[in-house]
Amino acid sequence: MKNNRLMKNLGKATVAAALLATGVSPVLAATENKTEVKSNKTAAESSSKKTSSPESSKASSSSEASKSSSSAASSSSKKAAKKSAKKSTKKAAKKSTKKAAKNTKKVAKKTTKKAAKATKKSTKKAAKDTKKAAKTTKKLTKKAAKNTKKAAKTTKKSTKKAAKDTKKAAKTTKKSTKKAAKNTKKAAKTTKKSTKKAAKDTKKAAKTTKKSTKKASAKSTSASSTSSAK
Repeated sequence: MKNNRLMKNLGKATVAAALLATGVSPVLAATENKTEVKSNKTAAESSSKKTSSPESSKASSSSEASKSSSSAASSSSKKAAKKSAKKSTKKAAKKSTKKAAKNTKKVAKKTTKKAAKATKKSTKKAAKDTKKAAKTTKKLTKKAAKNTKKAAKTTKKSTKKAAKDTKKAAKTTKKSTKKAAKNTKKAAKTTKKSTKKAAKDTKKAAKTTKKSTKKASAKSTSASSTSSAK
């Protein structure tokens, strides 16, 4: 937008300079011609009013001729000025176009350079950020691997301890079971022995009882016989 305005102003200035250089001004020429025609017309009217003689008629004719000549000169001047202005405008437009193209090229070059610089800066920043992110990821991965290794070690240790405790418990259970079996066997043996002794004692007691009963019965029979003899 700035370039367009510059181009427009430059075109106007060039046209004005060209017109001044040629010494022809269409506006001034037209003004002069109009003034001259008006002056001639006023003079003719004044002369007509003062006298109505043949001289007045002659002056009027002379005024008309002058007017015609002035119009022709004005038309020629306008044509020449128009041609000159057209040529100057064309030249100025060409110069302005060339200058505008040069400015556009300069601005485009500057803009491209600026954009390239900005892109380079952005790319550099992106690369830096990517590098930083990769470093952080590497650090986190390393830490996670370390934690996993530590957890695996702890699990292994716990598993080993659990296996050891299970083995110990199994051994203790086995020992306890063996002891219990031994005690059961001993108790069974003791019970058998006690039962055998109790049976023996019972048998002995029964024998003693039988013997005592037999002795008592014999004694009773003897007493009865003695009583009968008396």
